[in-house]
Amino acid sequence: MKKKLLGLVCLLAVSSVLSMPEVYSASVSAFMQHYDSAQDFLAQGQYSSAIVEFRKALRINYMDNSARIGLINSYLARATYYANQEKNYDKSANDFRSALFYLKMFPTKEQSVQNSAAMIASANENLNQCLKVTSFDTTASSRYKKAEELRAMGNFSAAAYEFSQAAKNEKIAAEANVQIADLMKLLGNEQRSADYYNTALTLKPTDSLLRMKYARTLDKLGRYDEAVEQYNNALAYSKNDMEVLYALERIYLKKLAQTPSDAELNANIGAIKQAQGDFDAALSYYAKAEQINPSNVNTRLNVGTLFQQKKDYLKAIKSYDSVLTLYPDNVQANLYKAQALSEMGNKKEALNLYKKVLSVDPANVIAKNEMIKVMQAALSPDEYIAYLSQNSEDITMQNSLYDYAVKLHKDNKTEDAVKAYKSVIKAGSKNVDAYVNLAICYAAVNDYKNAQNILNTAKSKFPGNNLVLKTLKDVEADTISTALATASKSYENKDYQSAISQYLAIEPATEDSLLGLAASYQALENFSKAIDYYKKAETLAPKNAEIPYYIGYLYSEQQNWKDAELYLKKSLTLNLESEAKNLLNYVMQNFTISTLDEGIKLYETQNWESALSKFNEVIKKEASNAYAYYYRGLVYDELKKTQLAINDYVNVLKYTKDLPITNYMLAVDYDTLENYKEAYKYYNQFISTYTTDDEYLKYAKDRMEVLRQYAG
Repeated sequence: MKKKLLGLVCLLAVSSVLSMPEVYSASVSAFMQHYDSAQDFLAQGQYSSAIVEFRKALRINYMDNSARIGLINSYLARATYYANQEKNYDKSANDFRSALFYLKMFPTKEQSVQNSAAMIASANENLNQCLKVTSFDTTASSRYKKAEELRAMGNFSAAAYEFSQAAKNEKIAAEANVQIADLMKLLGNEQRSADYYNTALTLKPTDSLLRMKYARTLDKLGRYDEAVEQYNNALAYSKNDMEVLYALERIYLKKLAQTPSDAELNANIGAIKQAQGDFDAALSYYAKAEQINPSNVNTRLNVGTLFQQKKDYLKAIKSYDSVLTLYPDNVQANLYKAQALSEMGNKKEALNLYKKVLSVDPANVIAKNEMIKVMQAALSPDEYIAYLSQNSEDITMQNSLYDYAVKLHKDNKTEDAVKAYKSVIKAGSKNVDAYVNLAICYAAVNDYKNAQNILNTAKSKFPGNNLVLKTLKDVEADTISTALATASKSYENKDYQSAISQYLAIEPATEDSLLGLAASYQALENFSKAIDYYKKAETLAPKNAEIPYYIGYLYSEQQNWKDAELYLKKSLTLNLESEAKNLLNYVMQNFTISTLDEGIKLYETQNWESALSKFNEVIKKEASNAYAYYYRGLVYDELKKTQLAINDYVNVLKYTKDLPITNYMLAVDYDTLENYKEAYKYYNQFISTYTTDDEYLKYAKDRMEVLRQYAG
């Protein structure tokens, strides 16, 4: 199909947008060299070279609008060339992505582009056309993957644009914005990098590594107050990260050099020194801060925490009391004092102080957690579970109850863990893990019924949850496995009736349970039932060669040779090395003998047609069976089909010498047909081989005398 040509995006007139770029004198020469070269390349249609040079210029001064606009023009021109001349829509799309990146994402709020809205719309339209031609998947996950590919190829601007499109999906928005921020940093645009880190942080506020990236960027931009705020936040989510502490120390010392009499700065540096473990230096800064501002509560609290850190609890409590004397309801002083008392082993007084903290500040999570720890140490599992359950409307208590359940579970205190998990669920928790872990506890004590019930409840509450579905599948498999093991043990102990009951209880029936039932009935010599269950097992495992062998064997035990042969042959079809091979020969021999016997009995009761059917069946299986031919010949004689009888008698003599009477039967039949020559011949053969002196021999001799004229 003929491709539609892309319209060339209207280029910005670089010279009319802004005056010459503002760059520092030390970089003016280098900037102008790259900028002028880029302009020359662009004018000559050497777009790739122009892009390289504009990017170099922009790295020297990312704030320069002229270099940015020139870069946009170069990308747009090359994108149009790729699409219309080379028909390379992938390359064209990447250049449109880069152009849109420098149009929409790279500029700061202070920068602007003339007619940018129209240009953005046109570039977007052309990019979408390229994506349509290449059948590009525009889902968020696909765009994120494409962005990663572009980043790996070093095409940072196009990658950043695709990350921005992926960021429209809230599930990956945070990571996509982090990626954009990283790319902005690589491209030298620290200011926009900070903006994107900030956006990512609003989505992932507890990500300390992300916060550190943002803090470092702010620090590098000289936005120290903002950097301090982020460093402090990073500390809140980490345990005294040394990099953060050194960064804060550097900023505070710089400020302290300007205002040495700032009590708060001295106190902050003291706190940093304390976190770094330099307690003497910390006390020195705290002392100076208190000297400047004796009423500073935070300094006294910090001194208390320092002594508490050194495990000098009495001095720590003295510092906290100096605050509490003035402010009895100070939350921090009461909390820290409670912690010190708890560490000293005075749990009762510590508990009273935690309660006091919560009376003043009911939402204080630290006090709640600390009080929970004290209660856990003081109460039995049942009492502690009851205590947390009574207060489970509080999310902190509910979380603590779940954490305690997990602890009991890990400590193999399964019975107590079950109680705790059930209390979590009863409290209305939406924690799917509580349901799954409770089921695992039930399964651990072989209570599979309750395990499956709780997982089915979870399945209804959390439809489609993979963890629930997988655990349910595992529990169902374990249920069957355990039941099979129990039934198998009963079978091995020859308690076949119990084994049958246990196998029947397995639902849904499996190949193993059906085979177990069949084997149990076989052991009880109830072959019919055994065969039924083997056949049911065969429907579940049609390629298992052993099953038709077992069925064939049992049919042979019942002397049902026909069905035995059918199943033994089926077994050999599935496996040529099956044991069915040896048994099949035995079955086929017995089938012949049995069918022949049936035919003879039918013959003796003058049921000619049925007898004939049996003899035909034998001959079909064994074409050399002389006895079948003999008796079929007898039937044909009774049916007055003399020639057919003669044919069968001839075959008898062909396959055996053990039936000399056959000569007599042939002689009589030929005599009947008045073929006296053949009749004489067979009478003669009869008397020469027949040694019993009976009426047949006497008749043959008498008849030969009559037919002697046909002797020649």
